[in-house]
Amino acid sequence: MNEHVQQVIIGIIVSIALISVVRRMMPKWSRARQQAIAQWLDREGRGKVMRVLGQRLMPAQSGGGGCGSGCNTCSSCETPTTPDQSQQASAQSTVKPLEFRRNP
Repeated sequence: MNEHVQQVIIGIIVSIALISVVRRMMPKWSRARQQAIAQWLDREGRGKVMRVLGQRLMPAQSGGGGCGSGCNTCSSCETPTTPDQSQQASAQSTVKPLEFRRNP
C-alpha cells in the first residue's frame, strides 16, 4: 500500500512538472488545448459541475497591446518614456560582456 501511495505522489509531481514545461515551451499550443478542453466541458447538456469546471479552465482573453499599453511592437504608437526607462536604457548600454579566463 505504501509503495502505491508513493508512486501516485511521484506521478502527480512528474505530471505537474510536465505541464509546467509544456506551458512554458509551447504557450500557443497549450492555450489552444486548454481552450478545447474547456469548451468540451462547457457544453449544453452537461452537469453543472462540469460546466463550472469548463468555465474555470477557459483561458483569459488577451486584449493585446494597443496604444498606451507600452508594448510598441508595431512601432506605430508613440510611447512616452519615463525617467526610469531612460535610466535603465543607459545602464544596459554600459554592461560589459563576460570574459572567460583559463586558470593556469
